[in-house]
Amino acid sequence: MRKATEMIRPKHYVDRHGHDLFFEFERGHYPAVMAIGFCYLNMVKYERRAGKKTADPTEDLAKARTYFQEYEKLLFLKSIGEIHDQGIDLALNYEDFKKRKEIYLKRLDRIEEDIKSGRAKL
Repeated sequence: MRKATEMIRPKHYVDRHGHDLFFEFERGHYPAVMAIGFCYLNMVKYERRAGKKTADPTEDLAKARTYFQEYEKLLFLKSIGEIHDQGIDLALNYEDFKKRKEIYLKRLDRIEEDIKSGRAKL
């Protein structure tokens, strides 16, 4: 069986610099509360899914443990001021959402075109 970190941190989740979301979270590239919430909700998801999607709960429980470890690490980093909630206001602001929605959907279209045409750097 693959290691839990290989299961939820496979190579296809890394960016062009070789960094995955955990790396980004730990360096404060996202508001701490969102990164911590992401890990917390994934812990709960895999805990609840264990034994339901597949008969063997091992992989889901390993994923839950891995997200729990990252959750703990992020809580600690926040407690010592290494990560912060800078940017949370923008992420939760609906006032300019129409503009951000348009930009984001265009970005998704561009990514799709790049992948289909072979221009994407995977």
